[in-house]
Amino acid sequence: MLYKIEHIKTETWHQIMDHLQTLGFIETYQYTGMDAGIDYQRYDLQNPVDGELIIFEWDNWLEGEIKAGIDRLDVLREQYQLSAPVKT
Repeated sequence: MLYKIEHIKTETWHQIMDHLQTLGFIETYQYTGMDAGIDYQRYDLQNPVDGELIIFEWDNWLEGEIKAGIDRLDVLREQYQLSAPVKT
């Protein structure tokens, strides 16, 4: 079951995504609609070793959101002082 952390500042959202990519996660999806990066954005990162999927979504109203397993979100929450995860 996926959980999410909402209302992540854009700069922090990008830092988390960059950090996970340095750990070996690869981008498996990028939203490329005409409003990409303006009104909405989505990236899916996946760990090629164990298949773990992390979904990054952003919009210009609520800023960043990360969806993943609860264990991953708990680690990110501690590391980046984020709000508590909620069920999707």
